[in-house]
Amino acid sequence: MGLNEYLNDLVKAAAIVKNYDKDKIVLAHHNDADGLSSAAILIESLNRLGIKVENIPLERVHPLIVKRIIDKYEELILFADLGAGAAPVISKINSGKNTIIIIDHHHTPGVKDPKILNLSTELYGITGDKDISAAGAAYLFSKVLSEENKDLAYLAVIGAIGDSHHRFGRLESVNRLILEEAVKQGQVIIRVENNREKYYLAKFGELIPVDKFAKSLTVLGAVGYLMNGPEIGIKTVLSGPSNEYEKMLRKLNEMKREKFEKVIERLKEEGLNKTKYLQWFHVYDEFAPMGVKVIGEFCMEIRNADFVDQEKYLAGFQNMPKEVPKLGTFEWNIVKVSFRLPSQLEVRVVSREMPGYDYIVPRAAMHVNGDIDACHGYACATTFERGLEEVFVKYFDKYVDEYLRKRMLGNASSLTSSL
Repeated sequence: MGLNEYLNDLVKAAAIVKNYDKDKIVLAHHNDADGLSSAAILIESLNRLGIKVENIPLERVHPLIVKRIIDKYEELILFADLGAGAAPVISKINSGKNTIIIIDHHHTPGVKDPKILNLSTELYGITGDKDISAAGAAYLFSKVLSEENKDLAYLAVIGAIGDSHHRFGRLESVNRLILEEAVKQGQVIIRVENNREKYYLAKFGELIPVDKFAKSLTVLGAVGYLMNGPEIGIKTVLSGPSNEYEKMLRKLNEMKREKFEKVIERLKEEGLNKTKYLQWFHVYDEFAPMGVKVIGEFCMEIRNADFVDQEKYLAGFQNMPKEVPKLGTFEWNIVKVSFRLPSQLEVRVVSREMPGYDYIVPRAAMHVNGDIDACHGYACATTFERGLEEVFVKYFDKYVDEYLRKRMLGNASSLTSSL
C-alpha cells in the first residue's frame, strides 16, 4: 500500500461526493491549525461544486458527540483531522444510518463497514507523524475532486507546519510534494535559516512566517474554541489576516498568557506528580473558558522548562467543558489528558528505544474506558471520567514496562539467532 493506492481510494470518495443528491454535507473537523486548514480546503472545494458545508469544529470525537451528530443529521458526514482512531465507535453508533467519509492521518484500527470509508493515510503506509498532515490528505482529496483545487496547496503547508512536521528541519515525503506545488504557484517561499528550512506564506501579499501563522490559528481554534475562534480561523486562512483576526488574536493571546503564567508559577512551586516513567499535573478548570486543546499546547510550551524532567513522559489533565459549539450542552463529568515529549525523550522515542504515545495511551485508556482518536507517537490525548486519573497513570507505567520488556526479549532473540 502506498500513495497510488491512497489516491485510488480518494477517487472512490470523490465519486460518493459527486453523486450525492443533497445540497449540504456535514463536516466535523479538529480545531487546531491542521484541522482548520483541512476544513478550509474541504469547504472551499465542496463549495466550488455547489455543495454547502455545515462545519462543526471539535476538540474530541467523544461517543456522545458522535451520537448527537448522527442523530441530528441525515446528510453525508465528513470527518477531517479526527475520526480515524474512533472509526469502530463511529461505525457502532452510526449503525448503517449515514454515509461517512474519514479524511485523516492518525493511527486507526480500521473498520469494515460499507457505510464508512476510512481514509486515514496510516492505512496506506503514509505516516501522519511526518509524511502528511490531515490538511495534506484533504488537499489530495480536493485535487481528485477537481484539478482547479491545486490553488489550495498552501493550506496543506500550513497544516503540516501546524502539526510540527518540520520539527527535524524540513518537510519531507508527501508534505514535500505538496510544498513544491505551493512554491511553484508562488504561494510559499522557502529560505534556509540556521541550517533549517523556514517557510513564508506569500499568498496574501507581505511575507508571513508559516510557523507563526499556524500558531495563531491554533490559538484561534483552541483558546477561542467557545468564542467563535474556529470560524475566524477558517475565514483567515482563505482570505488572509483581517482586523477581526488581529483583534481576536490579541485578546486570546493575552488570556492565554495570563492563564499559562499562573499555572506555570503554581507548578514551579508545587512540582509535578511523578511515577516511574511519567510526570503529570492537573489544571482542573484553571484554563476556562479556553478549550481543552490548550492543555496540549501548554504541555508543548513547558516540555523543556527547567522544572520538567527530560527523561519522563509529560501529561497534563484538564476538565472538559460541557458546551460544544453548534451541538449544545452535554451532561458529562470527564477529564482530558494530553501528552507531549520533552526533547531528550523525543529522541529516544523516535529511535524506538522508548515507546511512543501511540503504543502506550490506547492500551492504558482501555482500563478507564477512555476514548482514543487522534494519536501520534510524539503527541496523544484521551478523555475519561473524572476521578480515574491515578488509575490511568498506573496503567501508563505498566505499558511502558511492557514495551521495554518486549524490546529486550526481541533484542535477545535477534542476538541468539545471529550466533
